[in-house]
Amino acid sequence: MLDDLQVLYYDCNVKKVISRSQLSSTNVVEDFILEGANIAMEYVYYTMRNPAHRVNLLSNHTGGVHVHQMLGGCVLDNDKSSLLMVWEAYDGTEVAHYDMHNRTVNPLWPQLMWTTKKEASYLMDFTNVYRPICIQTLKYYLGKEKNIVLRKERPRVRLIHKLCIKTGEMKVSCLATGFYPRHINLTMLRDGHPIPDEELILGEVLPNGDGTYQTRRTLSICSEELRERHHYTCSFTHLTLDNKLDINWVPEEGSDVAVISSLVVVLVLVLVFTIPVFVLCKRRHKVSSTSFLRVDSAS
Repeated sequence: MLDDLQVLYYDCNVKKVISRSQLSSTNVVEDFILEGANIAMEYVYYTMRNPAHRVNLLSNHTGGVHVHQMLGGCVLDNDKSSLLMVWEAYDGTEVAHYDMHNRTVNPLWPQLMWTTKKEASYLMDFTNVYRPICIQTLKYYLGKEKNIVLRKERPRVRLIHKLCIKTGEMKVSCLATGFYPRHINLTMLRDGHPIPDEELILGEVLPNGDGTYQTRRTLSICSEELRERHHYTCSFTHLTLDNKLDINWVPEEGSDVAVISSLVVVLVLVLVFTIPVFVLCKRRHKVSSTSFLRVDSAS
């Protein structure tokens, strides 16, 4: 992955790295990059497949389906390279983290601790092999895919409020869409104070069909709180914005009236449909009674 763009994947059936972009048959540099990426991905693959490692990792697991994950990566910030970092997780719990300075291991897996000799060996491999591969691969694909990963798309922001007639609640949503890169800070405030996440429905950052992203935050406001007429704010910060963007909303004084009016409309509709049915039934009953009397008289 280059940021959020997939550029390569490893096919364990053929033990080979496969490119997601168009390959050039005469590009020697690309061949060199793919060869290096193959070395790095094979390290991850064979580490995860190592029988001794699997025994240590799975020593206290139970039956059923379990998930083992490894993530490795480096960062390039204005041509300043980071250390190589590696994370390992099991069933969603972090097992170990290594950043070429320190290695931390979850107390649940003390058997995965490295000896001093083993740590020195790994540091040598990471320094001389895997970190250079990561940085070279990152720089190569950054140059190749820069039109995609370096573009900047400003978010389109809206505040949407919708009344639920049945409950009298107002659903207020802060929606940001069409932005890139994917990282965005979105906060909802009540009277200038951040609303706790526990009160919000937090939407994930989801991809749009055009390669941009969208996300939202939603707050349910009960009828009692609506009468208090708090001041609500959607606040956004993004790489494309010079300053934070705020959108404000205050419930109108007629918020309760809207609820009452909606209920009145529903009641009127009920009466409009019920009264004709009632009149029609009365008429049919009268006609039936008259016919019966006529038959009686005729007899």
